[in-house]
Amino acid sequence: MLTTNDTPYQIDQPVVFFPGTLCDERIFNSCWQHLDIPMRAFVPLQWAEDLAQMKMLSADRLAYFEQPVHLVGYSMGGYIAALTALENQSRVASLTLIASACDELPEKEIQQRQQLLKIIKNKQYRGITEKRLKCFFHDCHQQHSEYLNIVKQMDQDLGAAVLAAQISAVQPRKNLLPDLAKCPFPVHLVSGEQDDLVSESTMLDMHKLLPNSDMTLIKNAGHMLPIEQSRALAEYLASKIA
Repeated sequence: MLTTNDTPYQIDQPVVFFPGTLCDERIFNSCWQHLDIPMRAFVPLQWAEDLAQMKMLSADRLAYFEQPVHLVGYSMGGYIAALTALENQSRVASLTLIASACDELPEKEIQQRQQLLKIIKNKQYRGITEKRLKCFFHDCHQQHSEYLNIVKQMDQDLGAAVLAAQISAVQPRKNLLPDLAKCPFPVHLVSGEQDDLVSESTMLDMHKLLPNSDMTLIKNAGHMLPIEQSRALAEYLASKIA
């Protein structure tokens, strides 16, 4: 909750948010509490059954606004936001990628996803494990039950069918960096300092390949940056967009 001293950061331009795998609005709720964005939209990627539907939902949200839109994507949502930006360049004011890579998946990650799809197909998926859950968070937050429970609840509510659809939708994954490097709009890269899924070196490599980009690391955050450092992320977004 906001206190009387926590005045929301103002953003008076349209912003469209894209959630990550097995995420819904709850991934951004804490951050939104620190932001005043009259022109805000959210792409419910959890509703989509495949990539085509993800693109359709994204285009629909862009159409809410007449002026160019700022796209903000978290994790998998960053990749979908980047795809959307590339296909609608004249409609995009900026692209912000939160803990998100837009290159091809490493072979190890591809194998892990294929194994997970097999587990889901065999009806053996029992939800996220405690070990896996804690990997998403900075060391200082791995015992923070409020933060952990947000992710647990999204996993339980959205379930195996949504997870399978989202994994399948973005696999195989095209490397978008060469095309993003040619885009006229700025690309803002931001991640937690201890992200075990999208490392600092990965973000730095992206930054080097994108001449139109800047890069920021936020302290005391892992992959769940929007939950772990919601106010810092809100301040960051306001500084880049407002």
